[in-house]
Amino acid sequence: MDNCVRNIKRVYSKLEKYLENPTEESIHDMRTTLRRLESTYQSSPKKIRNNKKMRAFNDTGKHLFKINSKIRDIDIILRKLSTDGKMTEEQLEPFEHSLTQERDRQLVEARKVALELQDITVPKIYDKDEISRKLEKKFRQKITKNAGRLKVNIEKKTPLVISDVSNVGELHEVRKDTKKLRYLIELILPKDHDKSDNNTIKNNINASHKEMSYEILEHLEKIQKMLGDIHDYDIVIDYLNQNTSNKTAVSDTLKNIVRNREIKYMEFVDYAKSRRLISSK
Repeated sequence: MDNCVRNIKRVYSKLEKYLENPTEESIHDMRTTLRRLESTYQSSPKKIRNNKKMRAFNDTGKHLFKINSKIRDIDIILRKLSTDGKMTEEQLEPFEHSLTQERDRQLVEARKVALELQDITVPKIYDKDEISRKLEKKFRQKITKNAGRLKVNIEKKTPLVISDVSNVGELHEVRKDTKKLRYLIELILPKDHDKSDNNTIKNNINASHKEMSYEILEHLEKIQKMLGDIHDYDIVIDYLNQNTSNKTAVSDTLKNIVRNREIKYMEFVDYAKSRRLISSK
C-alpha cells in the first residue's frame, strides 16, 4: 500500500504550492492529485474508509476538486475563445470580464476549502505496521473488482461515442472512467515505477507484466488526453450556447470551435479503430 501513502503525501505537498500561487499549472496538479486521492479512498477496505479523518480528508478533497474544476473550465473557455475561436479583443472583452470575476470568486472559495483540507491530519492507517495481510488482500481484490467494472463500462460506452459525434454525455463518462482506471492501475504498481529504474521493477514484477502495465497506462493516458481535448471544446460550445443571447455575433467563433472539435473527434475515432476499441467496419 505504499502508493496509497504516497498519494496522501502528494496532497499535502501540492496544497502548499497551490495555496502559495494558484496558477493554471498548480490547479491542474491539485486536481490530478485529488483524483488519485479519491481513487485511493474508493479502493480502500471498509475499515479504512470508515476512519473519520480519512473520510473527512476525501470529502473535503472532492469539494476542492469541484471548485477547481470550475476554475479550470473558465481558463479553458477564455483560452479557446481567443485561440481556436479566433475572437477579437473587442468580442472577447465582455466574456472576459464576467468570467474573470467568477474565477476570482471561485478562487476565494477554493482557498478556504484548501486550508480546511490542509488542517486535516490523516492517521497512518496505510502504514505496513497497521495493515494486516488480510486487509491488504481485500484492498487488492477491491481494486481488481473496480478495474473490471471500469473496463466493462469503457468497452460498452466507447461504441456509442464513436457512432455519434453528438454523444457528449457518453464521451464524458468514458473519459472519466479511463482516468479512474489509470489511477487504479497505478495503485498496484511498485512504488518506484519509473521506467528508467529497471532494477527496482524487476525485483517487484516480472518483465512481461511490467511491459504490459506500462503499455496499458500509456494507452489509457492517450485516450484520456484525446477525450479531454474534445471535452474542452464541449465546455466552450455549451458556454456560448448558454450565455449568448445574440448567436449571430458569435457564429464564426462557434463554427471554428465546432470544426476543431470534429478534427479531434476523428483523431479519436481513428485511434480507437487502430487499437480495436471498436470494429473498423
